[in-house]
Amino acid sequence: MIDLRKLVFHLAVAAFVVTEPICTYAQPRGSASETPENKYVLNYLQRVVDESGAPGVSASVAVNGKMIFSGGVGYADLDNKVLQTGKTVHNIGSVSKAVAVIAIMQLEEKGLLSLDDEIQKFLPYFPKKQKPITVKHILTHTSGIRHYAAKDNDNFGLSHMRHYDDFQEATAIFRDDSLLFTPGAYFSYSSYASNLMHGIVEKITGISFEEYMKRNIWQPAGMLATWFDIPSRVIPNRGKGYVRDKSGVIVNPDYEDTSYKYAGGGIIASSEDMVKLAIGLNDGILLRPATLAKMYTPYFEKNEKSLHPSKSAGIIPTWQGLIWFVGKDQAGRNWYGHSGTVKGTRCFLLNYPAEGLVVAIQANIGSVKIDEYAQLLAQMYLKEEVKMDKKK
Repeated sequence: MIDLRKLVFHLAVAAFVVTEPICTYAQPRGSASETPENKYVLNYLQRVVDESGAPGVSASVAVNGKMIFSGGVGYADLDNKVLQTGKTVHNIGSVSKAVAVIAIMQLEEKGLLSLDDEIQKFLPYFPKKQKPITVKHILTHTSGIRHYAAKDNDNFGLSHMRHYDDFQEATAIFRDDSLLFTPGAYFSYSSYASNLMHGIVEKITGISFEEYMKRNIWQPAGMLATWFDIPSRVIPNRGKGYVRDKSGVIVNPDYEDTSYKYAGGGIIASSEDMVKLAIGLNDGILLRPATLAKMYTPYFEKNEKSLHPSKSAGIIPTWQGLIWFVGKDQAGRNWYGHSGTVKGTRCFLLNYPAEGLVVAIQANIGSVKIDEYAQLLAQMYLKEEVKMDKKK
């Protein structure tokens, strides 16, 4: 049971840290019971709505494997005034990568692939480059395969608007391009490289990528509201994302069919299901401890190895695991997570295994500072005495 006095303390800290002014208009709230603890979290989500201008924000929280909060503020769909709740499903963007890599690690655990295997072993249609690209390269964003580029929008952006039934065909968008650098030399984030997990899983297992995910990850973890984001599907509780036009007005984003990047950014899920994924990892349901430790290994500090280092990024260092981000909070506690941005939505999944805390947050506006909001939400639940011990 959460200590209410400590929760009040952490909300006060959060209110001090986030100093931007907020408005007082209260958005409708969905699904969370009106307990004192939940009211504090809902008030925090209201603050996120006010600061970000997101039509809706939802979150789910688990402590020691038990879901203790699930709720939302505002609207998942402005056209129809549908409330945003913890059961609202949005495309989770690049958090899809953190889900897909679990499939790769399961296959590695069974000896069906090695992280040092060249990708052509599983993807013979992928052209050989100047140096070999391994599975580990694509999982650490060190392959040299490019990320999105302006030329992807040639022909009216049809490469990202059409539907791909065949994954091999989708790789034609980028597979013939030259590498940005020799594999392993630098870090450069690449959704296209991450997409290759899709083809690897299908080649090894002989079944569709989505079917593998259902059988081996989503169903064992209890993620019953998780799907591939296929526009033609009728999906219960599907929310909508939004962007701002040049004048600042909230509008619908440009149409995009994510069939070219299911592994890289095409999975749809609720905040509840994202939390269930992390619980499945923490409880050993999805991976053995040794395999999980390998996935969470901090292989390098991202900014130090970056092809284009940022002067500001190193202020809060973040390490690269196998797809997963690895970091420490100000109290020195280890966290593992990933962010996602696509089609006017943003989300963050944050896991503190040693503290037994999992947080997931979703917002349906593309410009929200979702990583900061996720960390502030987590701090509400982390123990005050741990922070005090660090000061001694």
